Amino acid sequence: MAIISADAVGYVFRTDCGREGWSYIGQSTRLDREHVRSYFGSGTNITEAISRHGTEVLTKRVLASARTSTELHYLEMLHIAEARAEGAFLLNGDFGGPRPFPTMQRYLREELPETMMAALLRDHKAFHRLIAENRPQVEAAIEAANSITADDFYGGYERDLRALMDLSRPCPSCGSAVGEVCRTNSKSLTKPRNPCVNHKARPRS
Repeated sequence: MAIISADAVGYVFRTDCGREGWSYIGQSTRLDREHVRSYFGSGTNITEAISRHGTEVLTKRVLASARTSTELHYLEMLHIAEARAEGAFLLNGDFGGPRPFPTMQRYLREELPETMMAALLRDHKAFHRLIAENRPQVEAAIEAANSITADDFYGGYERDLRALMDLSRPCPSCGSAVGEVCRTNSKSLTKPRNPCVNHKARPRS
């Protein structure tokens, strides 16, 4: 297992479920020991898997640590690509990097169009090779995707969530109405009510 360096801003990890044969690769900027030990991922697919089976059947490995936000996103993308190239079954829905996903796709297409062709063809080995051999272009795409305004970010994020969430019933966790995505600070009258990832009690569409 990789060791999180003292100057790290975050780390990339891999969660494995040997019983069911799947894995999940993610990143975190929470570096306290308890969170590193107990955090297995928060993507929609792994959140649902954890809600069904718990964490007792899971193992977690730290794959790499990063000294900058850009490096953290890049290493996450690299390890996801490598795992797919090796034939792993991942619960990740995309290839990592900043959210919203369509924004990252757009800038990666501008910087390194070959990657998006490899992704379209599901050529995982070619995608991994391109990510590994062209780090400056990939990091340029990451930095561009990170530079969008908050309104653009949350607008794109909401579009992503609308494609994933089952909005046919109110959310029993945050109270979001039918047709509305789950949101942070849903009970506050003063804090921003930005869209957030799917609550455990709300199924996927």
